[in-house]
Amino acid sequence: MHVSHLSLRDFRNYERLDLMLEPGVILLYGPNAAGKTTVLEAIYFLATTRSPRAGADRELVRFEAQGDIGVPPFARLVCDVVRADGRVRLEVVVQRRSDEESPGGISPTIKTVRVDRKTVRALDLVGNLRVVLFTPADIALVTGAPAERRRYLDVTLSQIEGRYVRTLAHYQKVVQQRNSLLRAWRDGRRSLRYAGDELAFWDRELAMAGAYLLRERLRAVVDLNALAGPLYCRMAGSDTPLIVTYQSSVAGIDPASDSRMIEQAFLAHLVHLRDDEIGRGQTLIGPHRDDLLITVGNIPMGAYGSRGQQRSATLALKLGEAELMRARTGDTPVLLLDDVLSELDAERRAYVQDVIERPGQQTIVTATGTDDFSVEFLKRARRWRVEDGRLYPA
Repeated sequence: MHVSHLSLRDFRNYERLDLMLEPGVILLYGPNAAGKTTVLEAIYFLATTRSPRAGADRELVRFEAQGDIGVPPFARLVCDVVRADGRVRLEVVVQRRSDEESPGGISPTIKTVRVDRKTVRALDLVGNLRVVLFTPADIALVTGAPAERRRYLDVTLSQIEGRYVRTLAHYQKVVQQRNSLLRAWRDGRRSLRYAGDELAFWDRELAMAGAYLLRERLRAVVDLNALAGPLYCRMAGSDTPLIVTYQSSVAGIDPASDSRMIEQAFLAHLVHLRDDEIGRGQTLIGPHRDDLLITVGNIPMGAYGSRGQQRSATLALKLGEAELMRARTGDTPVLLLDDVLSELDAERRAYVQDVIERPGQQTIVTATGTDDFSVEFLKRARRWRVEDGRLYPA
């Protein structure tokens, strides 16, 4: 799988960009704030309809964008993807809404998603292009809050299996609806008389969707340990592998549990927690409350790992994610690596350069210069110099 063409209009600092891309390794280099990371962000956005950097979609529209006559400013992203099963064109348009201002004076946006020029739901775009993104900020996967680690699993599995992303969206809606009911009972806005009957329906919906998500996450963690563990050993120069342990808020489940067993354990736990959930006004168990424990030699990397260990663990998990996608789908995802060699010593830089040059894998790497790369790597890579939102072949 690879992106053969990328087109941007009024996206971030790019007024216009039309870029032909080849399989293999592509190196984008240039000064900070030139637009290197924006290219990676655009491809990730086209794969997931989410930005890894923006707090809101309105931030993606170029600040100076004027729009057309009668049309508010918008950002347009298009890419052509070559896959094992054929070609597909993906398009996302993010448009400001000048006719409808929010109370804070911030223009909301509307997002339009198309696959092969046909308008689809955002959920239906996910999986057409599979990507793995690494940025220096991704060290939060090891050091940050549980939500970072849940997002890592969800983004990975959503790109692999369409059922996962649809079930996740349904599960999140069920949690919202259930929490709304719990808060109403807690605040006395709703009678507790029929609480058990009303919750029974939402409990079943929560347990059915949640059991599927949990089962897929547990399977993924088993596979990731087999893939990322050895990667960490080679990267860190250690004989002690990285171990990922899934910490479920639903008691009594493990990687051997099937979906039915998980669902039954889920329902039993919900009944046990009912009074506590009503008192606190929130759903206390489920995939939205879970975490991953990342250890090396029984030492939690988030709390006790060195900066080098944490960065190596993060990169191993990202490369393991790519291997998992390859194993599950039979197609190689696009690797997007932002400033990947910084903070690595010479031995680890050499290893990373070797890993990212695999046959049939498109890898787009950014750097401020070329000094950290080997002569052999630079000879094989397609190089582009990036300056002020423009790309020049090098």
